[in-house]
Amino acid sequence: MPCKQCGSSRHQDFQGELTVAFTGKEKINLSPVYVCQKTLVCLDCGYTEIVVPLPQLEQIRKGAEVLDSEGETTH
Repeated sequence: MPCKQCGSSRHQDFQGELTVAFTGKEKINLSPVYVCQKTLVCLDCGYTEIVVPLPQLEQIRKGAEVLDSEGETTH
Protein backbone atom coordinates (compact mmCIF):
# COMPACT_ATOMS: atom_id res chain seq x y z
CA MET A 1 0.00 0.00 0.00
CA PRO A 2 1.47 3.42 -0.91
CA CYS A 3 2.13 6.10 1.69
CA LYS A 4 -0.94 8.27 2.32
CA GLN A 5 1.24 11.40 2.45
CA CYS A 6 3.72 11.07 -0.43
CA GLY A 7 2.69 7.92 -2.33
CA SER A 8 6.00 6.13 -1.71
CA SER A 9 6.10 2.36 -1.46
CA ARG A 10 9.14 2.52 0.85
CA HIS A 11 7.76 1.88 4.33
CA GLN A 12 8.60 -0.42 7.20
CA ASP A 13 6.96 -1.71 10.37
CA PHE A 14 8.61 -0.96 13.71
CA GLN A 15 7.63 -1.68 17.29
CA GLY A 16 6.76 1.66 18.83
CA GLU A 17 5.75 3.19 22.11
CA LEU A 18 3.51 6.22 22.53
CA THR A 19 2.46 8.10 25.63
CA VAL A 20 -0.80 10.02 25.36
CA ALA A 21 -0.76 12.74 28.03
CA PHE A 22 -3.63 15.06 28.83
CA THR A 23 -2.01 18.48 29.11
CA GLY A 24 -2.80 21.44 31.34
CA LYS A 25 -2.52 21.90 35.09
CA GLU A 26 -6.25 21.31 35.61
CA LYS A 27 -5.84 17.84 34.06
CA ILE A 28 -2.78 16.82 36.08
CA ASN A 29 -4.75 14.08 37.86
CA LEU A 30 -5.43 12.23 34.60
CA SER A 31 -2.93 9.42 34.14
CA PRO A 32 -1.09 9.18 30.83
CA VAL A 33 -2.05 6.31 28.54
CA TYR A 34 0.82 4.09 27.36
CA VAL A 35 0.50 2.40 23.97
CA CYS A 36 2.98 -0.18 22.68
CA GLN A 37 2.10 -1.16 19.15
CA LYS A 38 3.34 -1.78 15.64
CA THR A 39 4.12 1.48 13.85
CA LEU A 40 4.27 1.85 10.05
CA VAL A 41 6.82 4.48 8.97
CA CYS A 42 7.33 5.86 5.46
CA LEU A 43 11.08 5.85 4.85
CA ASP A 44 10.82 8.77 2.40
CA CYS A 45 8.68 11.41 4.13
CA GLY A 46 8.40 10.10 7.70
CA TYR A 47 4.60 9.80 7.70
CA THR A 48 3.68 7.35 10.46
CA GLU A 49 0.58 5.28 11.16
CA ILE A 50 -0.35 3.56 14.40
CA VAL A 51 -3.47 1.71 15.42
CA VAL A 52 -4.31 2.21 19.09
CA PRO A 53 -5.52 -1.05 20.68
CA LEU A 54 -9.07 -0.96 22.04
CA PRO A 55 -8.21 -1.00 25.78
CA GLN A 56 -5.94 2.05 25.42
CA LEU A 57 -8.40 3.72 23.06
CA GLU A 58 -11.09 3.38 25.74
CA GLN A 59 -8.75 5.04 28.27
CA ILE A 60 -8.15 7.92 25.86
CA ARG A 61 -11.90 8.28 25.23
CA LYS A 62 -12.59 8.42 28.97
CA GLY A 63 -9.91 11.08 29.41
CA ALA A 64 -11.38 13.10 26.53
CA GLU A 65 -14.84 12.86 28.13
CA VAL A 66 -13.42 14.25 31.37
CA LEU A 67 -11.96 17.14 29.39
CA ASP A 68 -15.27 17.72 27.59
CA SER A 69 -17.15 17.82 30.89
CA GLU A 70 -14.74 20.53 32.12
CA GLY A 71 -15.56 22.75 29.16
CA GLU A 72 -12.51 21.86 27.07
CA THR A 73 -12.79 21.17 23.38
CA THR A 74 -11.40 18.02 21.80
CA HIS A 75 -10.64 17.40 18.13
